[in-house]
Amino acid sequence: MSVKLIKGNELQFGGYGFDHINIPAGRPAYWDTIKVAKIVDSTTFAEVRFGITLEKSPPGPPVKHRFDYDEVGYILSGGPLRVECEGKTYEAYPGDFIIFPKGTEIIGQAVNEFTYITVHYPPLDLLIKEREKKYGVKK
Repeated sequence: MSVKLIKGNELQFGGYGFDHINIPAGRPAYWDTIKVAKIVDSTTFAEVRFGITLEKSPPGPPVKHRFDYDEVGYILSGGPLRVECEGKTYEAYPGDFIIFPKGTEIIGQAVNEFTYITVHYPPLDLLIKEREKKYGVKK
């Protein structure tokens, strides 16, 4: 594997990439306001088995979510990101890591705008392909 430098001005921000999939009702509209730049996905290096994204989230309402993948997040700026899980409330601020094992169910809220870097397994592009197969592509 060789080194790859990704300059900040080369990052391309977009939506999560699920807007073309027939995901059943219940997908929080708020998610479509979050901007995501894929830094690493399965096409970056043949050996990569994880993904890295940079996310910019505006403040939003509390949203129920179940992780169908493993994710580790690091808050770069802003926040807090408030997470309720199993009766406990957590608040993540800049410099904090937050770990979501696959299967974790949360109610998450961006209290204020924040920027977040994630490392997740599997990569986002593979998650999108799985959802395309499961739910079908919008026509």
